[in-house]
Amino acid sequence: MISFRPTLLASFALLAVLAPKLAQATDISLDNVSLPTGENSKITFGHIDLIGANLSAEEANRLFSGQLPRDAVADMLGKLKAARISFNEASATSNRPGVITFRDFKGEGVDQGAIAHLSLGGVDAAIPGDTGGELTLKGREVAIDDLRLPHLAEAIRSGKAAAAGARIAHAAWAGFDLTAPDKDTPAGAEGGNLIRVHLNSARADQSFDGDVPGKFSLVASGLSVTMPKASRAGAVMTALGYDNIEATLKASGAFQPENRTLVLDDYSIDFARLGSLGLSGRFGGFDPAALTGDALARTAAMQAAQVDALTFKFVNAGAFEKAVALAALSNRATPDAIKTEWSEIVAQTPLLAPNIPAVATLTQGVEKFIANGKSLTVSLVAKPPAPKLSEMQAMKDPAQIAARFDVKAEADGAAPPLAAPTSVAPTPPAEKLAGEKAWRALVGNTVTGRDADGLPLTEYYAPDGGVKRLNADEPTTGKWISRGETVCFIFPNEKEETCYKVEIAGDTATFTDSDGDGDGRRYAILKGNPNKL
Repeated sequence: MISFRPTLLASFALLAVLAPKLAQATDISLDNVSLPTGENSKITFGHIDLIGANLSAEEANRLFSGQLPRDAVADMLGKLKAARISFNEASATSNRPGVITFRDFKGEGVDQGAIAHLSLGGVDAAIPGDTGGELTLKGREVAIDDLRLPHLAEAIRSGKAAAAGARIAHAAWAGFDLTAPDKDTPAGAEGGNLIRVHLNSARADQSFDGDVPGKFSLVASGLSVTMPKASRAGAVMTALGYDNIEATLKASGAFQPENRTLVLDDYSIDFARLGSLGLSGRFGGFDPAALTGDALARTAAMQAAQVDALTFKFVNAGAFEKAVALAALSNRATPDAIKTEWSEIVAQTPLLAPNIPAVATLTQGVEKFIANGKSLTVSLVAKPPAPKLSEMQAMKDPAQIAARFDVKAEADGAAPPLAAPTSVAPTPPAEKLAGEKAWRALVGNTVTGRDADGLPLTEYYAPDGGVKRLNADEPTTGKWISRGETVCFIFPNEKEETCYKVEIAGDTATFTDSDGDGDGRRYAILKGNPNKL
């Protein structure tokens, strides 16, 4: 398979800066140019035209021979001026089957590392797949305005094209069609095994203050993915009534250098007939190096940025109903029963973090969304001092994150109905159970909470004496034994049983070790085995 990097297109732009500056402009034509792109790969141009270029034909031939060392090429960068550089066709090949063909390239207004307008008529690829079928690509026209490569010489010396630091004021793409074989579906399956991806169009715009980006926007419209009918994903999509998944991607925002703030107005994906997911936010202490520096500088600057505010929004347009229907089918239950079960699980969440108000706020919003299924918006505003991005990445417990933000959760529509009218007398508290009675009430049900180390813990107690545990995403199977007023557990690789006294009050179970030390650990009780442990 050809080793083709996205930066190969950028390398065509480099044609515009590969020559020394001379006193007089020259028209140059080169035929049968072949340049290595890797140890076993190359790109071949049938014909290249350089119109009004400031280099001689001899120098152009030497340069495009591919024999000059990097330093020699780098010394010549940023000096070329030309009215136009173009080729009709170029083919990328390697020692493996397949070819990628680029058509109708043109760079106009080349001026010492800048190109006023760059266009590519299209790209075609046909590469045999390793598991049957063929990867094909038919890309349509690409147009780029005001392309600048301020660090091109350094990129050539290092051999890292991304280090060139490309600046683009405007780009437009007329889309593509891509097919690729699904490795998990046989090539001879009914309907074939090809995944099909289509894009109608994409457009990006960006303004600059010197080298520092200002406002930016991106829209990719008509993106669709069609899975093979015989694939697992294709079968699920068919069962849900979809032939494909269609989406539109959007992003917009601005960097504000006066207060070192990056504002993300919209970063969203809108799925047709499903719904949309959106993110917006504000990041303070934002070093411009995050946008203009090299790879290390960008990473360091991003890690040091402060997360001042974030907003997540989901707008339902059918996805929630499909998820409920799928769960109902899997559990042989009605959709209303599934929604009730989900609401009961969510309602237990505040018991796991009773001292964090944000958890209760979030729970109320999610319960309301489950009841009406319209939209859910979760907003986080940082408490001073705002945490840095590096700090948030180190937070493994969601409760740690919630403690650093004021949280608001809003859902459109009516609130969930109350269990009983407010005029009805409140239900008396449930009887407390202890010892053997408490344990009998737990058998066949699940408890969930956090272990002594603060990690998520869920356990299902099967009537046959088995225990299914999920601790910090690690599943384990053990055994339980009732010994009078205590219950004992043993898991693989444990030599001795661990025993507890159990008490139940309402929907909360308390486990205290058999010596009676400490106040015990509290867990929420869930009916049955909702997590399918």
